[in-house]
Amino acid sequence: MRHVRLEEVLTTVFAGAGRKDQQRLARAHKQAASRRGAKRQLYINTYGANKWSPLKSRMLAILGNKCWYTEVELVGAPLAVDHYRPTSVYWWLAFSPENFRVSCPFANSPKHNELYNRLGGKGATFPLLAPRTRAKRRCQLKAEKPVILDPCEPKDCALVAFQTDGRPVIHPDHAADAEAIQRVDESKILLNLDHPDFNSKREQLYHDIADDVETYEELAPGSASRTNIRRRMAKRISGKAPFSVAAEQYLQLYRHLEWVEDLLAA
Repeated sequence: MRHVRLEEVLTTVFAGAGRKDQQRLARAHKQAASRRGAKRQLYINTYGANKWSPLKSRMLAILGNKCWYTEVELVGAPLAVDHYRPTSVYWWLAFSPENFRVSCPFANSPKHNELYNRLGGKGATFPLLAPRTRAKRRCQLKAEKPVILDPCEPKDCALVAFQTDGRPVIHPDHAADAEAIQRVDESKILLNLDHPDFNSKREQLYHDIADDVETYEELAPGSASRTNIRRRMAKRISGKAPFSVAAEQYLQLYRHLEWVEDLLAA
């Protein structure tokens, strides 16, 4: 999970013509606020997607065609604007861009996880470490301690590490933190971070990186093939690449090599 600087993203998204989308969201919020109960939820369910979906293409242009939670790139499959805090509970954040995340169906919809033989995907689930702190209005959000990891929170992104078999685990730096362990363990299911398909892709990525490092070391200095490998490595760890954080962590295993350290420091 790579940290998404949401404030910077939204500044770009709402620049120029995007200002109209921002105004459209503000008007929709007022419409929702003017309704009560089931009528309010009906308005959100009926008109919501038309208000926030136009933002998706601009977000993808900035951060790449991948899920913010899982970092998977889906070619020909739909990515959606997900609400980190679900609209069924936090109706007043339904049209708030600060609550938007780009998500794949595995992360935001119930999908079977063969590894655990149960459904994964957050859906409308949003557990808190202290359930009684559930916010009823915006000013109470800071008191909440969500279980689900948030790609827009750098501290959350730092909690996850990836094994060479592709599986996500608690980062060694936080191995003594019981709350961090709970959040990672539950997020592996609620976001499908530990889905077998993703694990196999990350495992393959590890082997591809290991093979490229070995090949690079065997090649003559200054060769064109070395240049190609460096370019390939740089692309793998770039922010728009799928599973870029895992790629970075795998490459760090070879940072004793000067050329690898240069790539990581770039």
